[in-house]
Amino acid sequence: MTPVLLAAGSALTLAAGCVIAGAVRAPLLLIERALVAIVAGVVFGAAMTYGLALPVGLSVATVLGGPAALVAAGVVVAFLTHDPLAPWRRSWLEERERWRAHPSWTALGLAAAGAVVIALIVSKTVFTGGTGLESGYPTVWADWSQHLTTQASFAIAGNVPPTNPLFSGTPLLYPFLADFQSATLVVLGASPAAALAVPSGLLLLVVALLVVCLGLRLGVPAGGGTLAALIVFLGGGLGFVGLFGDACAAHGFAAAHCTAQYVVTHPGTGVQVVGGTLHDLPGVVAAQSRAYDGLPSDGGPAPFPDMQWYTPLLAWWLPQRTMAYGFAAALVTLILVVAAWREPGKAWSTFAVGGGLLGLLPLVHIQTFIALALVLLVLALRHSRRGWLALLAVSAVLAAPRLVQVAVAPHGSAAAGNAYPWFEPGWLANASGRIDISAGGAFLAVGQALRQLVAPEWWGFWIVNVGVAVPLSVVAVIVAACRWIPGRVGAIATHARGLVPAPLLELFLAGMLVFAACNVVVFQSWDWDNTKLLAYWYLGVALVLGALAARWWRHLWPRIGVGAVAASVLLTGIVVMLRFAPWTPPQDRISGPYEIASAQELALASHVAETTAGNAVFLTFGRPNDPLLAAGGRTGVMGYYGWIWSYGTAIGTRYGDVQRMYQGCETAAECTVPALLHRYDVSYVEIDDRVSDPGAITTSVGFAWWRQQGFPVVGRSDHIVVYDVRGET
Repeated sequence: MTPVLLAAGSALTLAAGCVIAGAVRAPLLLIERALVAIVAGVVFGAAMTYGLALPVGLSVATVLGGPAALVAAGVVVAFLTHDPLAPWRRSWLEERERWRAHPSWTALGLAAAGAVVIALIVSKTVFTGGTGLESGYPTVWADWSQHLTTQASFAIAGNVPPTNPLFSGTPLLYPFLADFQSATLVVLGASPAAALAVPSGLLLLVVALLVVCLGLRLGVPAGGGTLAALIVFLGGGLGFVGLFGDACAAHGFAAAHCTAQYVVTHPGTGVQVVGGTLHDLPGVVAAQSRAYDGLPSDGGPAPFPDMQWYTPLLAWWLPQRTMAYGFAAALVTLILVVAAWREPGKAWSTFAVGGGLLGLLPLVHIQTFIALALVLLVLALRHSRRGWLALLAVSAVLAAPRLVQVAVAPHGSAAAGNAYPWFEPGWLANASGRIDISAGGAFLAVGQALRQLVAPEWWGFWIVNVGVAVPLSVVAVIVAACRWIPGRVGAIATHARGLVPAPLLELFLAGMLVFAACNVVVFQSWDWDNTKLLAYWYLGVALVLGALAARWWRHLWPRIGVGAVAASVLLTGIVVMLRFAPWTPPQDRISGPYEIASAQELALASHVAETTAGNAVFLTFGRPNDPLLAAGGRTGVMGYYGWIWSYGTAIGTRYGDVQRMYQGCETAAECTVPALLHRYDVSYVEIDDRVSDPGAITTSVGFAWWRQQGFPVVGRSDHIVVYDVRGET
């Protein structure tokens, strides 16, 4: 029955997406309309299912009913207004004519190759291995434990409307729609691992194709768009330079000789240094002992100090699965907006669909909502259309409830050091420059941010982290501004501006607003999370580089120059991904597997899920991969502290209270454990002996005290004992 239900759910989701894409009357390429259908089906289908589940719960009926309701409503509306198949028919006929004139076998082959590569990469995200549930990437092990927890809380515990499974008794403010969508697949019979991995892999492929499609809309040839997609996934800075120093040292040269300055000033021995370095370079690439993008690992130090821009595929696209959903929705919205402003007579429905996606983003990925709102504001000011009112109205209706909920919720606390938002002029190039939010603070922050523009440290930080991206951005802004200067300067600037298509320049300049904002304001508790907004500035940079590469590829010397620039942007990411290759020596391998939960722990989680109430609260030990949360779907008093802190949760005294409960009591007269168990409505207590594991909330666990209390044992594994303390509370 499971394959039938999954097939039915997939078919209904795709049908819902096709109906929504058919409501877009603006002309679209067939591939664009198909991608719109996929993203719209996933996002709107999950949202409709969530709406149905609120009053009656999450079940097979509501999972199938959500997209089915969209199909029914869309068909009725379409037949009352226009032929629902006409837009699809037009896109098909236009594509058929294009194919007859110029068959796109190369593009089709590249897309197929990309699908295979993405499938191979995603197959190692989360999987059932020989010892239990495992991951092939350290960043995925860390972050998908949280996604497994949220998914399981929906699918297993029926956590609708959702409370925070990592911080009991509080609303779930983390954008949860992506994990809810995966939970619907679990309800239909998919395994938890597949329910996370398959949609993530699909959307990664969709994002890559959407980047190319957006580039085409903005005047970037397909080849340039393909380069842009590679940059979006793999782009980085100068970390690859560390390879040469490591190869030089591996050949036996002294550290003082392994510098460019020494090679230039000592040409005699410099030739030997270069030759030895090149000789050992392949071996260093094959056996990388450290992360050349600076991503924290067990290897050596980063090639440069303060590297913060890690390889996007490993830092965002694989572990931050909500970003794949949000980015796909944002790209679809941008494509629809660009198509709509070129077709004023057919723009209303197109803007409305874009507004629907924008309005759901607070439930999908809040950073994308902020970045896309800034970009769309600039584009709306540049292209005045009545259709923007439809986008604004639809998005406001959908987004308002969630935005109000987030706005009135606590934004961290000064005591925990996670209050947000706040000012940090220069971002992580000036990480000690925290300024609290106020009118005076805003004035001070803007002034300090402007001073950063002439600070060598700021330039050094950005060049090391993203290479040519910031210098290119600054040059583009200066050129765009100089167009308005009369005379020769304006003429030169106008000619230079012509190197980039005008619509692309508009998007790029809108992205620069995001870059500027991120160099002044930190939007979440953890300042590194600004990278999730900076990704939208980086999208504009990638498309500009793609446009320049396509323009200059026809001539030899410009081709060499643009090839060198593209290589400088991509080399670090490519080198880092080669570390996952099978030839990497075991001592340098970072492909795991990393255990999320052992077979025993999965069995324990299943037993707990079968024998305890779905809304029961558990005192858990704080490990990110706690099996009762990640596999059992239960709610913890306090999950992994790092997540809770970075989400801006007002922690209060809970951290200390959890530690006190685990420590037990020395005397019955002074024992506060029963009162604390009652305060947090704890029904079950997990005692885990791995007190030195990452995330363990305390090393002082009163194992003997808990054993002596005589609480019934619900279940146990090699490391965990679960006690029933309902009689105590």
